[in-house]
Amino acid sequence: MPASKSRKKRNRRAVRRGLKQKFAVGLSIAVLIVCGASVGFSLFVRQTDAGGNSRALRLAIENGTGAAGIAGAAEASLSQMGVDVVRTGNAASFDYAESMLVVRRRGGEVRLLADRIGCAHVVEQLSRSAVEDATLILGADCEQLKLGLKVEKGLAD
Repeated sequence: MPASKSRKKRNRRAVRRGLKQKFAVGLSIAVLIVCGASVGFSLFVRQTDAGGNSRALRLAIENGTGAAGIAGAAEASLSQMGVDVVRTGNAASFDYAESMLVVRRRGGEVRLLADRIGCAHVVEQLSRSAVEDATLILGADCEQLKLGLKVEKGLAD
């Protein structure tokens, strides 16, 4: 009898060890996939010029909310994603209800960027003289973008 109990105990331990190893391998694979996706995103948000050369997507950011410092905060987040922010400033007005990406030059992966940051509105206003490939206009919904933006609310009198 003692021999069979000992054998059963060893079998249970081996099964537990096997499950722990499978879990560790599965977790490692998941981490690798997430890392690969983030590296892949920075490689694909690029612009290809007429010569076939690839470079980072050039983006201008405009504040359409009137909230101080929001364009600079967006610049920091987008720069970490591998986007080349060439200009920040204020939009023509501060009454944008929704954020939008405005495509200025063809050939960029602006829609991929829009998907990545959760910007639902992408419009084309092509311009040969534009330095940037696209312009991100931050609207009142900018906190909903996947950029980690926080708009400070003014104090009521």
